[in-house]
Formats: sequence, structure tokens, C-alpha cells
Amino acid sequence: MVQTHPDPPPAGPSYTPQYTLSGHSRAVTALRFSSDGRSLVSAGADGYVHFWDAASGAHQRALWCHRTGKPLAPAALTPGINDISLSPDGLYLATASDDGTALVFAADPLAAPRAQALIAPPLRTLAAHTAPVLSVAFGPKSNLLVTGSLDESAIVWDVRRGKSLRTLPAHAEAIWSVGWDAEGALVITGSADGLIRLWDASTGQCLKTFDNESNAPVSSASFTPSSFFILSSTLSSTIRVYSLHTAKVLKTLRAPEYVSEKFPSPAIVFAAPGLANGHAAPDAMDVDGALAAARVVAGSENGKAVIWDLQDRRVVQVLEGHEAPVVALAVHPDGRTIATGALEPDKKIKVWQWQQ
Repeated sequence: MVQTHPDPPPAGPSYTPQYTLSGHSRAVTALRFSSDGRSLVSAGADGYVHFWDAASGAHQRALWCHRTGKPLAPAALTPGINDISLSPDGLYLATASDDGTALVFAADPLAAPRAQALIAPPLRTLAAHTAPVLSVAFGPKSNLLVTGSLDESAIVWDVRRGKSLRTLPAHAEAIWSVGWDAEGALVITGSADGLIRLWDASTGQCLKTFDNESNAPVSSASFTPSSFFILSSTLSSTIRVYSLHTAKVLKTLRAPEYVSEKFPSPAIVFAAPGLANGHAAPDAMDVDGALAAARVVAGSENGKAVIWDLQDRRVVQVLEGHEAPVVALAVHPDGRTIATGALEPDKKIKVWQWQQ
């Protein structure tokens, strides 16, 4: 279901609500835009993945990924999806689930009515974790995948063979966030133990550990596009930018509107709308330089999403509209569209469009 929103009166450059999407019967847990920007993909605690047209909000198809055996099984009995990743080459979709597996599907945008959800078998079933899989990320070359789990380990997988290459005995608590650097040489993990670790993807060696002064659980940890910096959010209502080389905190973002104490939610850095081609050059993410034309967006437990200017650390806009914590976020490749998703009882996706 797509609910459109009338354009509000112009009030200067800002993101305005474009439409609201209703498709999940339980919490919306993850959102991703395809690399070409044409599709928005959502995942939920109901075990479904939905594909939406990024421009119109039209529903393209539904994929029933993790299931108990019967389409009409109670939603509470269906293994939920905690995270999704789309391969950079656009060919694959990976899911991370409460059932302890990560599944790899063909990311084929063939249309299918929501009432006729596809029950396509996965191309690969990645099963080696001993507890729910909480996070998943394709490498930049689409040939490798990393998963993080409640079992405190991360596993690097060969996508083509569906085999684990190495297990990283990464942390002392659940791993809520995994990712890669731009070259695919480094894996990053963020954990409820309050630590962020960098790993050599080819050897499995831990290269560096980042901590925070409060030892708060790490909700998300990712490289900035230049891979020179680390962006993290923690369950202390704080976002930090670290230097990759010194492991020191360079910037700290907080705001009265930003509440993150109970539910992990990502923080995303992106190019400020209006840059050429909509993309920031690597030096535009230089947090110490004058060219830091970047924004950071994070979901909040008060139903809002907060956007900061990275250079001067001020809040530039607060997106309001959900009735439950915002735990899912995605930013379109051109930086002009933001998607937010919320927990129950809201269960909705809102899409926000940049207006000059």
C-alpha cells in the first residue's frame, strides 16, 4: 500500500515526506536502495522482503525468505530478518535471520503482486552460526560476504561456493554491525561489547580495535566512502567519527532530538544534496577539512530521524512522522531521497524527498 503526501508549502531546502509504504506485518528491520537507485528494498521481522519502485513507491514484488513451512503461519512463528545487503553488481540479495542462517537470492526485479509472494529457493544457504544472524554485508566485488551473529563471531563467506572462508572470533557480545572498506581488504565489526574491530579479510587477523569512553554497545560501524574514517553509533545517543589510522575520535554528534538507548539503529554518512552528480568526492568526507560537504542521518527511538551537517556538527533537519522507534534507514545514491522504517506498532516505511 502506498500513501502519498501532498507537497507542503516551500520552507527552504529540506527533505519533505513523499509517500508512506505499508507492506510488513511486523517491524521494518532493514532498508536498502539498489546500486542503480531504481529500487528500494525492505525487510521485516515477518520474514518477508519487499521490492518497491524508488521513484513512485509502487510495489514490485514480495519475497518470502525465512519461513516456517506454511504461508499462513502466524507471524510470531516466522523467523524474522534482521538485516539485508544488496551486492554492488546488482545480482544478489542476502538476508540475515533469526533462524541462524544467511540466505543469498537472485535480486531479480520481476514484478509479483504482494498477495502472491514469491517463494523462490535461495541460491545459497549460509549456515555456520550457532545463534541468530544479526548483520550481513557484501564485499565491494560482490564475491565475498560477511555475517555477524549473536554467537559473538563474524564469518567471511565465498558467495559463489557458499562456503565459509574464515571465522573471526570477534567479540565478547553480539555483533550488530558488519561491513567492508572500499577495496575489500578490511572487514569492520561493531558489537554490543562496546568495541569496533578491523580485520584483514584475507588472513582473519585483527588489525585494530576502537572503543568509546562509555563502553556503550555499538549499534553500527562503517567506513566513510574514502575509507579514511569510521562512522559509528552507540546506545548512548552518540555518533562518533574516528580516524582510521590513529583510532582517535575526531567528531562527536549528539542532539536533544536524537535518542538511542535500547534499539540498535544505523547512522549513515552521505553527500549533501546539490553536489555534482549527487555524489561526494572522497575528500568531501574529510572531517578535518573545509570540503566536508557531508551529512549524517540516524534513526531515533522517539520516531524521528535526525540529520546533521558533519562539518559543523549542527542538526540541519529532523524528520518526524513515525509512531515507534526508527531502526531502519537508507539513503539513495544521489543523496536526495531518504527512507526510514520503524518498529511495531508503526511497521511503516516513509520516503522523504529533497526539495530545493
